[in-house]
Amino acid sequence: MVSAYETKRRLSAQKFGADSVGEAPAETTPPNLTPSIVSFAAGLGDGTAQFVPVMADAYGLYGWCADGVLEKVKNDGGDIRYGWTIWEWPGVLLTAEFHAVWTDQSNALIDVTPKPHGEKQILFVPDSSVPSDFNFDDRPLNRRRRLYLPPDRSGEIAAQISRMKPAQRKYEEGRAAKAGASLEKFLLDKRPVDQFMLAVDEFIRVCDEFDKEIETAGRGTISLTGRLRDLFIQKMKLQERIKRGP
Repeated sequence: MVSAYETKRRLSAQKFGADSVGEAPAETTPPNLTPSIVSFAAGLGDGTAQFVPVMADAYGLYGWCADGVLEKVKNDGGDIRYGWTIWEWPGVLLTAEFHAVWTDQSNALIDVTPKPHGEKQILFVPDSSVPSDFNFDDRPLNRRRRLYLPPDRSGEIAAQISRMKPAQRKYEEGRAAKAGASLEKFLLDKRPVDQFMLAVDEFIRVCDEFDKEIETAGRGTISLTGRLRDLFIQKMKLQERIKRGP
């Protein structure tokens, strides 16, 4: 009789092969810890974000990280550690994905899950509050945060104000006061909204909805519902828009 692990091992190899071809994803391991990443990580597990090496291992399963780690523990000892992997789309967004890594006998963290695009390390935030017998099927959904910030227009606003004649400035200050804002904020709010920022925010919203739809459909064999298909198409369109840049 084929074990559940062997079945997942076969499916893992198929998924790994499919995801290894084509264009590499926009998100990958951040090259270093930035203030934005440190702030994002602080809202995840109870540990400190750290780079964890990825090592090829006979038991690791792509797409079933916890199953691979538990098989590793059963055969080689050590333990499983749950937490969050942080992926970065540079200048666009951060994504936190719930993940499992192996701890060896010296308690060092090692990621034994294969990476189809060759990452040699991951950025991992451990969470010691998650027990080793945690059911990975009950894992939390991905979390995301926008990195992109619209250009600072304060210099342009200051220059605009400096060019105003006294009567015009008094008039604009009166309008700003009625709006309950400073003149600078009032003029800034009249500027067109940054369309790239809107695209990134919409991408995050659609990705979150996509994840929830998968959760509703079930994390095993997922049927392609109409809603799931529509969200996937939206994701792809927004992703292509974002790749073109601001």
